[in-house]
Amino acid sequence: MLESLSQYPATQATSVARHTYPAAINRQHVYLPAELGRRVTERLQTIRAQRWVSRLWAGDAKLWTDTDESHWMGWVDPSRQEPVIRRYLGQCARLRDNGCVNAILMGMGGAALGAHVLQNALGSAAGGLRLHVLDSTDPDQVAALQRRVAPETCLHIVASKSGTTMESTLLAQHFYESARDRIGANAGRHFCAITDPGSPLQALAEQQGYAAIFTGDRTVGGRYSVLSPFGLVPLVLMGHDPIDFLRHAKLLRNHCGPRVPLNNNPAALLGATLGEAALAHRDKVTIWAEPELEGLGEWIEQLLAESTGKFGGGLIPVNQEPIAQADRYSSDRLFVILRHGAAMERQRDALRAAGQAVIDVEIGDGAALAQEFYRWQFATAVAGSILQVNPFDQPDVEASKWRTRQLLGAPVTPADGQRYGSLIVDTGGNQDLGEWLQTQAARYFALLAYVPCNSRNRAWLSYWQGHLRDLFGTAATAGFGPRYLHASGQLHKGGPAGGAYLFIGRQACDTNELGRCQAAQAQADLAELRARGRRCAAVWFTADAVQGMRDLGALLEQALSVTSASAADAALT
Repeated sequence: MLESLSQYPATQATSVARHTYPAAINRQHVYLPAELGRRVTERLQTIRAQRWVSRLWAGDAKLWTDTDESHWMGWVDPSRQEPVIRRYLGQCARLRDNGCVNAILMGMGGAALGAHVLQNALGSAAGGLRLHVLDSTDPDQVAALQRRVAPETCLHIVASKSGTTMESTLLAQHFYESARDRIGANAGRHFCAITDPGSPLQALAEQQGYAAIFTGDRTVGGRYSVLSPFGLVPLVLMGHDPIDFLRHAKLLRNHCGPRVPLNNNPAALLGATLGEAALAHRDKVTIWAEPELEGLGEWIEQLLAESTGKFGGGLIPVNQEPIAQADRYSSDRLFVILRHGAAMERQRDALRAAGQAVIDVEIGDGAALAQEFYRWQFATAVAGSILQVNPFDQPDVEASKWRTRQLLGAPVTPADGQRYGSLIVDTGGNQDLGEWLQTQAARYFALLAYVPCNSRNRAWLSYWQGHLRDLFGTAATAGFGPRYLHASGQLHKGGPAGGAYLFIGRQACDTNELGRCQAAQAQADLAELRARGRRCAAVWFTADAVQGMRDLGALLEQALSVTSASAADAALT
C-alpha cells in the first residue's frame, strides 16, 4: 500500500490507508482526488522503474537538467555535518559564555530562514542566547531592534554563503559601526560569521577580529543549508543539542534511502504529489500551520518557490492566507497542513469532504522538527525532476540585483504616478488602483511590502490576502521586501505567468544607506517584472510606513467598494 495515500472522487472522501510508522517518525498522510491520485500512482511507478531514488543519492544530474546538479548534493546525507558541528561546540559554548544574552543573526534567504524556523518553533533553552533573526534592510525595523538589544549584551551573527550578499554586507557594516561606537576597538569580539570557506565575509571577519568564523559546505545550496552550520550553529547558540537534532534528520533519511521500498519512502510520495499537482494545475500550495510552525511554512515557501519557479512553470506557495470555508477554494489548490497532535483535524476533514487535495503532516515536539527539513528537501528534489528543472539554482534572481546596483549608483528621483493624499499610485498606465485590480482575472495576487516585518503589518497583509481571495476567487500571496527576493522572487520572474504584483513601500530617499537600498530593491524588482511582461502596480508612501499602510487600506477599501473597513483598521491598531 502506498504510504498514507488515499484517493477519492472529487466530492467523496474515503478512509485513509495508514502506513505503520516507527513511533519517532512524524506522520504524513496524503489525500487526493481520484484523477490526481491516479497520476501520482503512475509517477511512483516511474520513480521505481527508473530508480530515481538511487540516482538522486548518487547525484545523477540526468535526473534533472544534466547541468551542475551533482555539485549541490551535500544535503542528501545530513550525517556528514555531525563531525563538523562537533568541532564547533567548544567555540559556541565560549560565545554563549562571553556575557551576551542576545544574538542577532543577519542574513537573507536560506542563510537566515532556517534559524528563523528554529527560533520560532523551539525558542531558547536554558543557558542559550535569545535569538533575533534580521533579514530586512528596512531602517525602521533595524532601529526598533537596536532599541531593544544593546550591543554590549549581544552576539552579532553575520550569515552569508557567498559572503557577498548585499543586504548582509550592509547590515554587518551598520551593526559593526554601532557596536564600535559603544564598545570600542574590541567590537569584533561581539561578532561571528557563518559563510563558505574563502569568501569575502571570511576575509572581513578576520580583518575586524570576529570572535569566531564557522564555515559551511560548498556542496549545499543556501535554501538546503539548515542542517549544516547555517542552521546548526544558531541552534547550539540557543542552547539546543545539535547531535540529537541531526539524529532526527537521520531518522527520516533512513526512510528515504535507495534500499528502502518506495512504498515506505514518505518524501518520494510527497515529491511525486507536489510535481504531479503542479502539472495538473493544482499549483497553489496553500500552507496552513499552527502558530509555532508558521516559520516552517515560510521556509517551505522559499524552498518550493525558488527551487521550482522557473522556465514558466513551478509551484506557487500561498502562506499565511486566512483560512476560509473549504467550499470557497477552487480546484487549483494543494493544501499542506503542519500541525501537532489533533490540532487542525477539523479543517483537514472539511477540505477532504470538499474534494480538495491535502497533505497532512503531524510533527512531534522538539528535535522532531529536523525530519521536516529533510522531508521537504528530498521531496523538492523529486518534484524538480518531475518538472524538469534544476532545483538547486535560481537563474532569474540576478536580474533584479543588477538593476538595484544601477539604481544605487544613480541620483534619487521622486516616484511617478497618481497622487492620493500621502500615496503615489503607479499602475503603469492611466488606470486607477481599482481598475488595475479588476482589469483581468489574475492567476494569483502577490502583495510585496517593503515595510517593517512586524505583527501589525503581517496582520494587515493577511487581511488583504483573504479579502482579495474572497473578492476575486484567486489565491493571494504576500511577502516582505527585500526578504521575498530571496524566496518567491525567483518564482515571480521565472515561474508561471498571470500573476498580479502590487508593490508597497516608501519612495526613495537619501536619509540613510539601508533605506536607499530597500527603496532601490523595490524599484528594481518592479522594473524587472514589468520588463518581463508581468502585470504590476506600485503604491509609494510619502509619509511614514504606519500612516502609509493606513492610507493604503482606505484606498483599497474605496477602490474595491469594501465596507468592512474596521477589520483592516483593526490590524493596524
